[in-house]
Amino acid sequence: MQNTKMTQYATKTINKVNYTFVAEEVDDALNDTADEVTTKKQVILTRKTSKDSVIVEQPLQITLSWLEQGKVKRKVFTITMRTPGHDDFLIMGLLHSEGVIKQLQDVETIKLESGDVTGEGKYNEWLIKFTNGFIPDLSSLDRYMVSYSSCGLCGTTSLKTLQLKTDINLSYPEHKNILMVQSILLLSSKMRNEQGLFDQTGGVHGAALFDQELNIQQLYEDIGRHNAVDKVIGALLALDKSFQKAPLWILLVSGRISFEIVQKTIMAGISILVGVGAPSDLAIQAAKQFDLTLIGFASNKGFNVYHGDWRLTNETK
Repeated sequence: MQNTKMTQYATKTINKVNYTFVAEEVDDALNDTADEVTTKKQVILTRKTSKDSVIVEQPLQITLSWLEQGKVKRKVFTITMRTPGHDDFLIMGLLHSEGVIKQLQDVETIKLESGDVTGEGKYNEWLIKFTNGFIPDLSSLDRYMVSYSSCGLCGTTSLKTLQLKTDINLSYPEHKNILMVQSILLLSSKMRNEQGLFDQTGGVHGAALFDQELNIQQLYEDIGRHNAVDKVIGALLALDKSFQKAPLWILLVSGRISFEIVQKTIMAGISILVGVGAPSDLAIQAAKQFDLTLIGFASNKGFNVYHGDWRLTNETK
């Protein structure tokens, strides 16, 4: 499994003051009698200073460069807030999810442009140079914008543009009744047990990719749920494991399931998307259109299937 590794600038140590209120039962001496002793609750306040680890949120600027009609062209693709680390995977996953690239071979180099900057900002500007003869199709993007970790590239996609970006069809007949229902109950705890950054900070989202045997193949964490998913997909591209014929990939994400998360899942050819929170209506519409199995409110006690129940089975194999 390719798991989350702590990077130098992923966390920061800060000072904090902790206040704790504890209710304790104490004897009420004023009402003491030989026959009766009453008690009452007293709130005790403790205050102490200590250090804490917090997750880092820094801007990532992605600039594209390509040769067109003998001239070098450059365009800032986006500036997105993310947790530093595995930025190359995040960039590749984002470019693929937005339909800019189809495969890793479309990219000649991914390199830092902020090498002269010191400190945590050193890794914030990246330049992507496309291979000779490759001209990126940017027409499907409504605008280039600053996006934030809470929403990803909000407003740039719709069901129509998603349909234009991909010809992927997830309706593989061999997926019928392929996964035991009980398997879904195990996913959340499997991912949670491997979330090192969450253990340290409590301030990150996670995305984990499982195979049919429920082995974690990729796991990444980031302050942005979309970024964690992009890192997983970018790692798949780097390993050339996406787009295989009818693989059963299961993607688990923390938090709610937005349309953008569904888009990224479909573009990567992943068949089952599971979230610990609720899906949006547009996410469900997209899942139905591309026959993605969409599962929400997943825990060790149960879950809801919003589309694609045909991939699950109660029968013991």
